[in-house]
Amino acid sequence: MQTLDYNDKVVMIINAGSGMGKLAAENFSRAGATLAICDANPALIEALAARLREEGCEVLAMACDASDEKQVQAFSAECLHCFDRIDVAINSAVTLQEHSQPLDLAALDAQYQANIKGPFTCMKHQLSAMQEARGGVILNMSTQASVAGTANLAADSASKHALIAMTKSAALEYGRYGIRVNALCPNEVEKSKSLATENTMPRPASLQEVVNAMLWLCSDYNSYMNGAVIPMDDGLTAI
Repeated sequence: MQTLDYNDKVVMIINAGSGMGKLAAENFSRAGATLAICDANPALIEALAARLREEGCEVLAMACDASDEKQVQAFSAECLHCFDRIDVAINSAVTLQEHSQPLDLAALDAQYQANIKGPFTCMKHQLSAMQEARGGVILNMSTQASVAGTANLAADSASKHALIAMTKSAALEYGRYGIRVNALCPNEVEKSKSLATENTMPRPASLQEVVNAMLWLCSDYNSYMNGAVIPMDDGLTAI
């Protein structure tokens, strides 16, 4: 039966301590999911987990740097130990580059760690668990920079284009095991009104609108989408 009910799902969310990852954890919890959440900041992730447990959610929470494979492996292993499986994995570890010189090697190194190595490391262990279970969903969170160039943000755009390539490759390699791998690429959300002048609608997106899309993309309603890159930018990439 197609449903947005996550009562029978174990949902892993990377970087859930704040921002979009935190809101996603709150929403998936309300939809009934069992959660495995991590963040590099232990205080943030433990505070969130404590509150969600008070609301009745079963939660595994660990401090984890998504670009450190030993930490990711330990987190994934603990999730499997506690819940036996990973049904949905959301990799929200991408970062935004500050404006800089177009070819800034320091910025490229930083973006590589956050936007390429982090998701790649997470996907390695998520896919291994899902392959054994013969099914699962991975959603890689990115930004509009994944599908368009941006002046003075070459490192950011390059790293996020690479994330899309990883997403598509994983979808092709693991679809035979019943695993779907997609990417959601929202524009910057809840920023100043000046950003809205670039949109067809006179406002930026809200975090909740993006999380609503995440809930649908990972649900049973969306059972056939694989290798898709979904811009959520109010038509900006249509220009």
